[in-house]
This record gives sequence, structure tokens and C-alpha cells, in this order.
Amino acid sequence: MVKCKMGSWQRLPVIELIGPYPPPYGGISTHIQRMKAHLEAFGYRCVVYQLSRSRYSPKNGNVVHIYHPRKWFLKKLFFGRHEILHCHESGWKLRVAMGILGFFRRKTIITIHGSSLEDSLRNMNRIKRWVLRMALRHITLIITVNPRIRDVVLSLGVKPDRVAVIPAFVLPEERRSDIEAIPQQVWEFINSHYPIIAANAYRITFFEGVDLYGIDMCIELCANLKQSYPNIGFIFCLPDIGDYEYFEKMKQRIVKKGIEDNFLFQTKPCQFYPILMKSHVFVRSTNTDGDAVSLREALCFKIPSIASDAAPRPEGVILFRNRDIHDFTAKVKSVLDNYEWYKKRVEAVKIESNAGKLIEIYQRLTVRREKK
Repeated sequence: MVKCKMGSWQRLPVIELIGPYPPPYGGISTHIQRMKAHLEAFGYRCVVYQLSRSRYSPKNGNVVHIYHPRKWFLKKLFFGRHEILHCHESGWKLRVAMGILGFFRRKTIITIHGSSLEDSLRNMNRIKRWVLRMALRHITLIITVNPRIRDVVLSLGVKPDRVAVIPAFVLPEERRSDIEAIPQQVWEFINSHYPIIAANAYRITFFEGVDLYGIDMCIELCANLKQSYPNIGFIFCLPDIGDYEYFEKMKQRIVKKGIEDNFLFQTKPCQFYPILMKSHVFVRSTNTDGDAVSLREALCFKIPSIASDAAPRPEGVILFRNRDIHDFTAKVKSVLDNYEWYKKRVEAVKIESNAGKLIEIYQRLTVRREKK
């Protein structure tokens, strides 16, 4: 029994988070890992269910692979009265399943992190769109990470009181083990280069046939900046390569540009924030996005940050025109040339960790369940 903020003693339900769990480290998997830690510290029992197959075996007893989704769904349908299901997966079928569970009065939450809902609607026929629309209306709460995604959800007829905008950033707990997990090669690279620019991606992905994370643009940026900063170092963290053919193509481009001593791919699955804390600039060159956890993390650590205008960005981010390498280079060079001014500017930015908001939502659902 744990005393909640509402002031009454209650038996807390199990919080079941559905989505990826590190390793590898991406925005969503990092969010789930940190929320799990916060929930357990608050007294909740938290279980993470992974649908996607991973080459990494879960090392935590409360992280479970779902090998038979239909059996899992039926179990939740008939025996899931005392659980809160919070889904971070992007598949439309799972969102429909959450809607069905919501229709049968199960407590269901989904978080839409990026453009997945718009992508699903664009590629669906009329019948599937209707099914998805009806399902979303029965989910207890839909969380979107930016206002643009909220507008898409509302356009489907979901009631405004069932939609909340909450960015996915949860403040990391700085741990010695996370720092020690960074390869020595990375620290040697950081210590021998100046300035250091950092970027990251979960895995190589394409959006409308274009490199979603803009790895190609980061390589061009590094080559362009080397003319003014010959000892520049660019670290790109890519914990799950995915498309090895494209990865090899990018490595060849690095050699062709003559920046093989300036550009480092960090492919070991480890936390990004220790590298970020030692960087001078963070860049986010995505051509579509939700609300990047790493971008808010950079601002939280007072690292000047430059990002594409492909999505709404937090206050304090310097924007460049999406897929415009000339504007990208100009904005980053301006920051480096006037670094102290930009550093003071970012120090005034306040970034909120949203773990508390999510726990308050779980508490409200707990109270609602107790009253029934």
C-alpha cells in the first residue's frame, strides 16, 4: 500500500508499458526505461511488454517479450481489470486492440510519438480508417508529444478531454555505470577534437525515400565546417544500424569527403546523455519528427541545439530549413563562431521533465477505478 498525492491510501495497479526497451537506445525505449524506474520508485509495479523482436534478451524480470499477441490480448480482455495499459507502439492494429480493450472498460493509454498516425491514415483504405477512428474514440487517454499530432487526433472525432499533449522527455538519472559503458574510443575522440558536435538516431530509417535522421546531411555538415574548424569532431550515435548497405555507403562518403578522422559512428548500445554532456553542440537533422527526447535532453544539459523545422521544436532550439544543407551549415557555424553568446542563451531555457505528469495521470485513473 502506497500513499498517493491525492491523500488517500490505495492499492496501486500494475502499470504495463507496451513498447521497446533498451538496448538498443532510442527515444521511445529510453523514455520507457526511465518511466519504469520512476514508477517503481513511486511504489508502482511496472511491467514492460515488447512486441518487436530484438537480438537482445531482456535482463530485467519485468521486461517481457510478447510472442503470441492474440493470446496476450485475450488475457487482457478477460483478466485485465486491475491494470493500466500504456502503449507506445506505432502499429495501427495494436491501437485498434487498445480501443477494443477501452470499449470493454479497461484502462488504456496510447502515446503517439511521431508521424505514425498520419502515415497509417494516408496508407489505409476507407474501411480501415473507419475502424481506427472508432477505436481511438474508445481509448481512455491519448497522449501526443506535440500540438500538431493532437490536432490530427481531434480531427478524427476524439473528445478533447481524452487527448493530452505531453512531450516524452524524462530527466535521466546520472549514473556512473552509464558513463563507464561508453567505449574508450569515444572518450579519446572527444579529448582529441574541438569542437564536438553530437547527433543520434535509433536506427537508419527512411521517410518518403529520404534518410529520416539526415545522416547524409551530418556528413556534409562536418565536411563544410572542417574548412573553418580543422580539428572538429562529429559523433553520430547509432545503436542499431538496421540498413547495413546504406551505412556502408555513408562510411564511403566520409572517406570521400576526407573527414574519416573527424567523423565517428558510435554503434555500441549505450546511453547517449554522457556523450551529450561532453559535446559543444547538438544537431537534429530529421525530415519528420515528433518531439525528440534527445533534443530536450540537450537543452536540459545546456547544450546549444540546432534542428530542422520539420516539426514543432522546444523553445531555445535554433531552426534551419528542412533538408537545406546551406542553411544547416550557416546556422551551426554561427553558433560555433559566437559560442559564448549562444551558451548563455541556452542556459536561460527551462526544460521540464514529464515523469510527474504521467504519474498524476496514472493516479487519476487509479482513483476512478477505485470508485467503481
